[in-house]
Amino acid sequence: MNNNDKKKNNNEDGNPMFGMLGTASTMGMHMISGPVVGATLGYLCDTYIFDSWPIGAGIGVILGIFAGFRNIYYDSQYLKKQQEKLDESHK
Repeated sequence: MNNNDKKKNNNEDGNPMFGMLGTASTMGMHMISGPVVGATLGYLCDTYIFDSWPIGAGIGVILGIFAGFRNIYYDSQYLKKQQEKLDESHK
């Protein structure tokens, strides 16, 4: 979800908290989907390209974990900015 989609979701009900809640709820899925996708791609590379079974899957899992943390970091920065905007509007 890019920033334009997030802005659109925040303005649907007039309450930005729903958009922020949606962003926060996806953060847990990033830690599951990253390693799963990385392990799957590593397994496919091991099986069909390199014929080196555990190496590619292990590298894929490690890269997937890093990708999950990266996505969580960017989502948390987005939520922080949104909360600051919300706090400023209530002052």
